[in-house]
Amino acid sequence: MSATNTDQSKARFALALLWRSLVVAVGYVVALMIGGMISQALRLPMPPMAADVDLSQILVLEFVSGLLLGLTMGPLSERLRIPGWQRAILLFALLFVLNSFINAVEALFFTTAPFAELLVGLVTPFVGHVALALLLTALFRPASVDRGLVSALRDALGRRRRTSWVWRFLLAGVLYLPIWFFFGLIISPIVLPYYQEVGLGLTVPGLDVILPLEIFRGLLYAGTLFLLIAVLGGSRRSTAFWVVLTLCVLSSWTPMLMVAWWPIPLRVTHGLEITADSIVHGLIVTLLLWTPTQDKSVKPPSIHGLERTLARSPGD
Repeated sequence: MSATNTDQSKARFALALLWRSLVVAVGYVVALMIGGMISQALRLPMPPMAADVDLSQILVLEFVSGLLLGLTMGPLSERLRIPGWQRAILLFALLFVLNSFINAVEALFFTTAPFAELLVGLVTPFVGHVALALLLTALFRPASVDRGLVSALRDALGRRRRTSWVWRFLLAGVLYLPIWFFFGLIISPIVLPYYQEVGLGLTVPGLDVILPLEIFRGLLYAGTLFLLIAVLGGSRRSTAFWVVLTLCVLSSWTPMLMVAWWPIPLRVTHGLEITADSIVHGLIVTLLLWTPTQDKSVKPPSIHGLERTLARSPGD
């Protein structure tokens, strides 16, 4: 293939990725608006700080977040070679757990917001994530389908003993705690003054809350990411890249884009901290939970062939 054809192929790929990501972004904004209407219909109170943010700013940030999700999660969807409806379920699980639920669990203890206000942060994104999963599934399809989601999970789990999986999952969850602590201590001189401001509604609980909370979140991360690792089925390096990228986008970049009522220094600092968390923890989770995929192109020897081999004498 000539250099010109290669450049044209790259340009077509980039344009196709861009227009599909733009569709994802628009759909995401519309879905979040619908989710907001549902929250209002349920009479869930909007956090006062979020209500004070200009609507046009929120729409722009939602669009940018949707575009980023399309540009990153779209190519990921193309690598999930499972049937469409199962791919939608997997994508929704990744989006909702890593982008909303796991943050809402932490917000229960790190904010002073009433529980009803925190529910808005689950109901509205729930609708947005349903739309995202459906759009990504429809617009970013894999070249082929190899197996189902349950089959992929069964194959991955079958490559190790049960006891091995138990300690690996536990270690992947527990190790999140020192990673979280390490990077949190680094940024603490910058962020702690913001947590002491009454207007932001932030607080820092005691160690009796932090220790079990972050271990639980670490286990939730590990269990959710295992679904992705099992379905990807590629090399360890490739799997690590997609796990880390997924964590960075869903746990750090888009959440920090959306909290428009936070001061920019707080958003940037926490964004860098969570990105560092995501890189280190993503690599550790991949190292512990990734399993080598059996090469299906190499057929195992038949019983008769093995018998003939064993029956041969050294002199034959």
